[in-house]
Amino acid sequence: MINITENQSIATFTETASIHEILTQAAQSGIVIDMIAQLPSATQIDLAFTFADEALPAFLKIVSEHKKSVSSNNTKIAIKSAEMITGTGFAAKVFAILNELDCSPLLITTGLDEISLLVHKNCAEELSQRFHANFT
Repeated sequence: MINITENQSIATFTETASIHEILTQAAQSGIVIDMIAQLPSATQIDLAFTFADEALPAFLKIVSEHKKSVSSNNTKIAIKSAEMITGTGFAAKVFAILNELDCSPLLITTGLDEISLLVHKNCAEELSQRFHANFT
């Protein structure tokens, strides 16, 4: 099963000490947070998550004083397959398609039977078509 969610924003924070406050304020404002990921680097730990573009104005008010980067107009593609539980090589197939299309995900999260990718809108349609052809 493949789910496509368009018009997604991603926010990346370089100072994560107050992330609980940001998430609490987002919840109180009715902003649904998705795809939370920790992004370690050599000097710090960043945190990123996604939310609907329509919530961007309210979100920016909440985080106006925080060090962040925000990108909007992206697409989330979630691929759910029992093959991830029972087989091997599923992620390799997904990343082979990404490589063939020269599509670099902005964010990747996984679950027991799902890989979710946040990609730029310009590669989402072709990527979606290839995933549907290979995984449904």
